[in-house]
Amino acid sequence: METSNLMRQTAMDYRKRICQAMNYISRNLDRDLSLEEIATAASFSKFHFHRIFKVVVGETVAVFTRRLRIEMAANRLLANESENITTIAMACGFSSSQNFAKAFRQRFDMTPSQFRKSKIGNKYRNGENAPSLAALYDPDTVFINPLTSERRTIMKAEVKELPEYNVAYVRKLGPYGKETCEQAFMELAQWAGPKGFMASGVLLGVYWDNPDVTDPDKCRVDACVSVPQNAVPEGQIAMQTIKGGAYGVCHFEIQSDSFKQAWDDAFTWLVNSGYECGDKPCYERYYNNAADDPEGKWIFDICIPLKLG
Repeated sequence: METSNLMRQTAMDYRKRICQAMNYISRNLDRDLSLEEIATAASFSKFHFHRIFKVVVGETVAVFTRRLRIEMAANRLLANESENITTIAMACGFSSSQNFAKAFRQRFDMTPSQFRKSKIGNKYRNGENAPSLAALYDPDTVFINPLTSERRTIMKAEVKELPEYNVAYVRKLGPYGKETCEQAFMELAQWAGPKGFMASGVLLGVYWDNPDVTDPDKCRVDACVSVPQNAVPEGQIAMQTIKGGAYGVCHFEIQSDSFKQAWDDAFTWLVNSGYECGDKPCYERYYNNAADDPEGKWIFDICIPLKLG
């Protein structure tokens, strides 16, 4: 029994430290990292780190890093229609625009410029005359669909300076949605609930990837709760810092089947706001549990990091 418990604890510790390695890579995509540097950041021996990473993540360090660079570039192509493609390639860690174009075509089966046109120009429907992503946003929270002119109240949006959060978290890989997110929060609550953190802390869902760019089974979601700096994680629980700064905060009160629409609406606001999305991950901040709401609504914010200045 003791041997079995020790093996489980070791496996959990591996997963937590691999999450640290994934985060370290994500924060340093603009430069080449050695295996030794990544291993050291996650407290691994460089001799076994590569094999452990592949077992836990399902990809080698090199494949994972290259995929994140390409996906970061794809997101920048979508976010800023006028940004030079070579500038994007260099900023995302590619040595040349030629290497970037080759890698991008291998991943998406099209050139970066074709990808930009297909995703931006044809956001709502395919075809040469598809409208641009020019939905109108009214500060009084009225959304106007550019195709149908339908008006409906969706959200309140504003730019806020948000604080830094020290959080305990559980990470899951898989399609964003009820099953993946619920499982992550259930596992988090098993540890945080008895300690009172679920009641006293801020609940966040951190979404690292864009499901329009990243394969669903590779999307990363962290179920998080803010905890004191002296909180000691146990088992599969890991700790990280969610950076503060300027965010576009879009507030929603919706039914559980409207989360995807909420994210679409939040990014429609972003495109029309004139702000540029920052490189930090987006997150949801939850104010309630829909199971306890008389109308079954989720009350939450979608927080989008911004680049200002």
